[in-house]
Amino acid sequence: MAARTVLTTNTLEEFRTTFNSLSTTDIGDTATLTTTASNIVGAINELDTAISGDLVVQTFGHTFNGDGSNTYTSFIVTVDTKTSSHIYFGTGSGNGYVLNNSVAPFISFKVGNTYRFDQSDSTNSGHPLLFYYDAAKTTQYSTGVTTNGTPGSSGAYTEIVVSETTPNILYYQCSVHGYMGSRIDIESSRIVAPSFVDTTGTTINYSTTNFAIAQAVALG
Repeated sequence: MAARTVLTTNTLEEFRTTFNSLSTTDIGDTATLTTTASNIVGAINELDTAISGDLVVQTFGHTFNGDGSNTYTSFIVTVDTKTSSHIYFGTGSGNGYVLNNSVAPFISFKVGNTYRFDQSDSTNSGHPLLFYYDAAKTTQYSTGVTTNGTPGSSGAYTEIVVSETTPNILYYQCSVHGYMGSRIDIESSRIVAPSFVDTTGTTINYSTTNFAIAQAVALG
């Protein structure tokens, strides 16, 4: 941080103003920061809202329409060549989904909310987005899901209404190509295939028939 000239006769307000003033040695050349803020904290906040794309690490969804003020939360979907920022870089398709300028982000959904994946952008052509229980698309999830139009055309989207019975983990993926999307975490009451690891390191699923029978017997 740059040196500040503070006098012992300064008031507390004068000290605060002097200390918070921007300097080229604080956070780079302020002329290139594209900020109108008058203090360091303000500059950082202003820049933070302007940065997008691979530079932003974020989880979407958890702050949207929880209070019912919005009809739905909209994610603008585009398709681009995968980079190392994509969780499945090197696996499946060479293309990946980009949501609101962020490369295949993890998403957090809230029960009671509706989420719309807008696929109007022309790059979505041939890449319909749907939901699955696993990243490899073994089983599709369709409850509360609606689609509209053709991906890549105006008005095209996939929408999901999240309820208490929506699985706590889902994946948004292209129905035609592999591993273009990422994971969705949902605070729902429906837990999918929970498991534990025994003392030998073996994973045992609660949903297996034998375990279910043993549990039923133990509970009477």
